[in-house]
Order: sequence, then C-alpha cells, then structure tokens
Amino acid sequence: MKGKKVLFITFDLSGYYDHISEGLKEHFEDVEYHNVAFIKFKYKSIGQRIHAFFYKLIKKQKLKNYYKLEPIVKSTEGKMYDYIIMVRPDLFFDTQLLTLKSRTRHFIAYYHDSINNIQRKKEVIHFFDKVYAYEKKDVEQHDLQFLSNFIYLDQYTQKPSETYDAFTIMSKDYRLNTLEAVAKFFKKKNISYKFLVHSDKQQPPSEYVDFITKRQNNQEVLEHISGCKIIVDIHKYGIQDGLTFRVFESLFFQKKLITSNQDIRTYDFYNPNNIMVIEPDSDIDIPMSFFNTPYEALPEAIYQKYHYTSWIKTLLS
Repeated sequence: MKGKKVLFITFDLSGYYDHISEGLKEHFEDVEYHNVAFIKFKYKSIGQRIHAFFYKLIKKQKLKNYYKLEPIVKSTEGKMYDYIIMVRPDLFFDTQLLTLKSRTRHFIAYYHDSINNIQRKKEVIHFFDKVYAYEKKDVEQHDLQFLSNFIYLDQYTQKPSETYDAFTIMSKDYRLNTLEAVAKFFKKKNISYKFLVHSDKQQPPSEYVDFITKRQNNQEVLEHISGCKIIVDIHKYGIQDGLTFRVFESLFFQKKLITSNQDIRTYDFYNPNNIMVIEPDSDIDIPMSFFNTPYEALPEAIYQKYHYTSWIKTLLS
C-alpha cells in the first residue's frame, strides 16, 4: 500500500519469521523489521549490573531487556506507523509498550508461547488493540483471537532420497522420557532415526538420542527434515498445546508426523494416515501400516490457508 508503514518486532532464534518481513512488503510501502533475539548488550559498569540484579529480584523483570530494547523504541521517535506488530511483547517494559502504542494506529501482538509458559504475556494484553494467540486455552480465557503458527517456507529443494526414517530436534527437558520411549520403539522395529537433543551442558552418551551442545541453525534442521520420511514432534505437554512449527514443516514437506499433541485432531488438515498421535510418558505402540503407507496429499487450499501469507492477512484484517 502506497505510503503505508509497518514496524514488525519479533524474537526468533530459528528463522521462522524471516519471510514475514518480506511478506509485509506486499501490504506496506515501508517495512521496518527487528529480530531482538540477536541484539547484543553489555552492562556499562558494575553499578549498572548490580542495579539490574536487584531490579530483577524486586520487580521480576530483566532490566537488561530494557537496555537492549530501548534503541528500538527510540528509533520510532517522530514516526507514526499504520501497524506495529509484536511477537514476544512480554520482553518489553510497560513504559516502552506505551510509547510504541502512541506511535501506531493499530497495535497488534502475536503469542506463539502460552500464557501458562510466560506469565507476563497476561500482563501486557491490555496494551494492544488485538492479541492473536496459538494457544486455544488462552484464546478462551483471555478473550484473544485464535491464530495458529504457519508454514514459513515458499520453496525448498529436497534431497532426492531419505537418509533415515524419522527425525526430530528439541531441547533437553522433561519431554526426554517420551522421546526415548519413541526411540526404544523404533529400535525394536528397526526403524532408522536421528533424534537431536540440545543441552547447554555436556551430557553422558545416550543409547537412544544424540545430545548436542551447539544450537543448529534452521538451514541445518531443514536439511535433516528433507532427509527423513517422518517428523517427530514432542510438544511441551502440560504447558501448552498450540501447534509447533514442526507440524507446519510436515505440511510443507508432505512428511508424515508423529506427535504428542492430542489437539491436532481438531484441525482441518488432520488425517490419521499422515499423523500419528501418541500419549506422552507412555509405552509407544504404532501400527506398522503407518510406516508402510504413503503420505496422502492434502488439498491445495489447506496449504494456502496455513501459509505465512494468509497469517499476515489475518493479522491485518
């Protein structure tokens, strides 16, 4: 749109939102984009560090975030945006959100983490004209707008043949027991797999998973996904049930999916031939027919519905 201006602010370590800034150019002449995940900050003095320590102790907020994010807020001085769209607004301080709100006609937030997981998300809802969330419970309890995550890719050259049957990557946490149960089942059935589990600390070798200390970038993850037949998704059960980006990678690549997320059955793309739902913290028993039958392609309209371009249109509606 001629003369229209948008500011898009996200926290994205994996590159899921890279295409959003490009997609916004279809709707706005002027697009400003900040990914705050990669902003570096060092305290200027010991006194500043001590002040930040006690501030967090009393106020339960990281003063470091204020210092890191204030340059973004200051960069908006003298500007008026048609839209400011924020992912992870909970990282900002109230005064910063108020300033940003005063500089836009439409103040929009998107939550791809549950309020149960990040409580401050509840505290900042009132600043926004609209808050969209991928967690259905949050939508119901806090009068938000539902919007799932999305297919974040346009194209990708897949490997000509699969390297292994199944793949996943996740952080080391309470979900590890469920992932190991899947691995035990795969070993028993001679199903090849690669399960990467990230930990900041070196872990003892495991019979079932590969521990890594170096974070994989998204291109490396996509190479693994391209080289497998089935994506495994162990979501943060008991904390949040919004669909992870693993689900939408399975749609894009047309790969079968094994997931612990029971709520996936309520989505219009659910097909038991393509998606196997498992029970967390339980023994795994998946019929071999799931592995032996091909993926059933979905209608093109489904892919378009969950593509990032449709996600953008919903935010702007």
